[in-house]
Amino acid sequence: MSNIEARHDSALLRVSVDTLIADHGRWRVALAALVAAMQSQPRRQRRHYVPHMSNRLRADIGLPPADDPPTPIVMMLYHKP
Repeated sequence: MSNIEARHDSALLRVSVDTLIADHGRWRVALAALVAAMQSQPRRQRRHYVPHMSNRLRADIGLPPADDPPTPIVMMLYHKP
């Protein structure tokens, strides 16, 4: 971009902003610019809770299989042979 094009672009932006300020006021334009800047920031992504997924579903989305829970130990107090 040449220096002349940069001046043209900045002049066009200045005229556009001045027109917005004339139509809506300084505070509304400033507030709208602030809101637009805040909304354009990338939002933090939530981590998905996946322990409830089956191993087949986990494999479909590229996750390793979950460890199977250990089998419960049953203590037999009254064992009949």
